[in-house]
Amino acid sequence: MTLSDASFPNGRGFPPADPDKKVEADNVGNDNTPAMGKPLPIERDEFKCISKGGFGDGWNHYAHCMAWFEDHLYVGTSRAILAMIKVNDPPPALTHWPINSPDDVYDIDRRAHIWRYNPCDETWEQVFVSPMVEGRTGDIVARDIGYRGVAVYQGPRDSKPCLYVCTWSSSKGQAPIIMRSEDGLSFESLPRPSWGEFVNTFRTLVPFKGCLFTTPTGSTAGYGKAQECVGSAPTIYVCKDPMSGEWLEASELGFGDPNNLTTFEMHTFNGCLYAGTINAEEGYQIWKTEASGEPPFTWKKVVSHGAYRGKLNEIAVSMCELNGALYIGSGIVNGGYHRVAKVGPAAGEIIRIHPDDSWELVIGNPRLTPDGLKFPLGHMGPGFDNFFNGYIWRMFVHEGTMYVGTFKWTVLMPFIPLDKWPDSAQLLVEIRGVDELVSQNAGFDLWKTTDGINWSPVTRTGFENMYNWGVRTMASTPYGLFIGTANPFGPEVAERTEDGWQYLHNPRGGTEVWLGVPRNE
Repeated sequence: MTLSDASFPNGRGFPPADPDKKVEADNVGNDNTPAMGKPLPIERDEFKCISKGGFGDGWNHYAHCMAWFEDHLYVGTSRAILAMIKVNDPPPALTHWPINSPDDVYDIDRRAHIWRYNPCDETWEQVFVSPMVEGRTGDIVARDIGYRGVAVYQGPRDSKPCLYVCTWSSSKGQAPIIMRSEDGLSFESLPRPSWGEFVNTFRTLVPFKGCLFTTPTGSTAGYGKAQECVGSAPTIYVCKDPMSGEWLEASELGFGDPNNLTTFEMHTFNGCLYAGTINAEEGYQIWKTEASGEPPFTWKKVVSHGAYRGKLNEIAVSMCELNGALYIGSGIVNGGYHRVAKVGPAAGEIIRIHPDDSWELVIGNPRLTPDGLKFPLGHMGPGFDNFFNGYIWRMFVHEGTMYVGTFKWTVLMPFIPLDKWPDSAQLLVEIRGVDELVSQNAGFDLWKTTDGINWSPVTRTGFENMYNWGVRTMASTPYGLFIGTANPFGPEVAERTEDGWQYLHNPRGGTEVWLGVPRNE
């Protein structure tokens, strides 16, 4: 039983009037300083933007994958996200479309990019652009519209660790593949797992026990019928040698539960591989395996029923290990409201799992569970006390501090019909006004903690860019913490003028990359 999910925004109060104001100690623990001699957490003024405007192309909407490889940072983009959503059937019920995009998404150059950054001379280089191919309909289309996952892995035929990238294909395109690069400059195509014809993307590549694991996380039944978070084959696949193309099923379909629509995220912890599902009926499940013997492996269920919040914890979106515990960030498909399954709207939560399979609520609503009453250790409700944080999207540890980034949909408020909102949400708009809420609350949250109990914000306004609606990628490197944003509001964004809505060039639209370095380094 959840105690306050019915209230808005989270049972604890409205979003702060000043989003960059220091959170008071009665709301968040205030002892977040590492012990003497340990690196200090990175503060807001220690982050700088090293790329903006989608690498000069506003259609580069997401920095969808990121990896440190051979002294360079690699970033894979995904293209024209809002343009693709616009043509989905049915599209979201917005009063005006937020960006200027054509009725046919194939009128856009959708070829995804891979860029690399040299921190020594602070330069970017485009190292790969998707080729054009003949698609399944006979049309010439971009082979890859996004690069959604990446891993550094050494297979049995690799002379050294190589860069492996998984692709996202369009509804008219060819099936998604895995790409391999030895030098980060040339990329070869490898055979993909033999999953169904409707799978068009996978997002997670995880090396574990000398093998590479992946899972389909998107599907399409044709033009306008894409599900970027729901794969049609909820199975984990494993391969020792990706160059061979021999991928085997590592789990049974949906772990034997037909309500598990997709295995969405995976992470290694305490000698096991952990996997989190999408479950729109009961809430996400967390499973683990030692991957012993031959696949399919034996799996054990660790958490079910969305950590007993139910389907409001529909997805296990993100995972990260900190101080001997595995943290799980949740969300709801499509950024907090799954229209097809009628789940939400609601904000994401965080739990943490210990090696003995016990778990604690870190950020979220207090509730009764079979293990007793759970209170949030971090003293905040869902979404870090912000209803608009629909995902806990990415979590990453850098020099002993865990950074947690959200997806926040506040920037869409001017385009959402007010009568679709809960009564309490309409009251909030009446009190504050849409313009004030957007100006003071739009843009992702980025929080930091060294213990999972005491939290402080780095930014709650997307690094002062309301169009940065999500933290999509992070990478810990010898040069600092890199963050890639999700920003689909380019090249032209809708702005309200005296003459009504007009589409204007948006210099802050398109993905951005930020670098944080503590001053003590």
